Amino acid sequence: MERSDGASVARLKEIAAQAVDPCVTSSAVVAAFWGDAGGDGAIDPQAGYEAVQAQVKQVRDGGLSGAEATLVGQAIALNVIFAEMARRGEAALNMPGNAAERYLRLAMKAQAQCRATLHELGDLANRPTKDDEVTPRITRIERVIVYPPRYDEEGRRIPPEGTESADNRAAPNGGREVRYG
Repeated sequence: MERSDGASVARLKEIAAQAVDPCVTSSAVVAAFWGDAGGDGAIDPQAGYEAVQAQVKQVRDGGLSGAEATLVGQAIALNVIFAEMARRGEAALNMPGNAAERYLRLAMKAQAQCRATLHELGDLANRPTKDDEVTPRITRIERVIVYPPRYDEEGRRIPPEGTESADNRAAPNGGREVRYG
């Protein structure tokens, strides 16, 4: 089946599948930034795709060494960014303008991301193995509304209606307790 502009529906579906394939999009981003970062030579799109696919397969098979190495590298880079931005912020403290504040904000953001990255790394290291049996936990959440006691004009307490039913009990403070859940 062909559209009026000559593109087949099958080809358009193939393009759409590639556009949402995380391996394709990741390899495209890597190739674009590799050249901008001054990497040696351009990355072949097919080779980049195959490299990303190999990493994904390794993770799916339970091998997270690549993911762990990535997180360690990112944490180190974020820590370096933190230190440099903090140094620049300190150097700009007595200068006019808001450069010191901007540098220190960037330092704090880098520090927070570094901490989050290290936390993720810890979660990966302490993850349960496939052999560990995961026991399901059942949690019952019960919402309780406690209404204060009511009094008439003369100061006498008005007893709550239906205080002895299962869902509408007298509260310890003399009020009325309603349970949901």
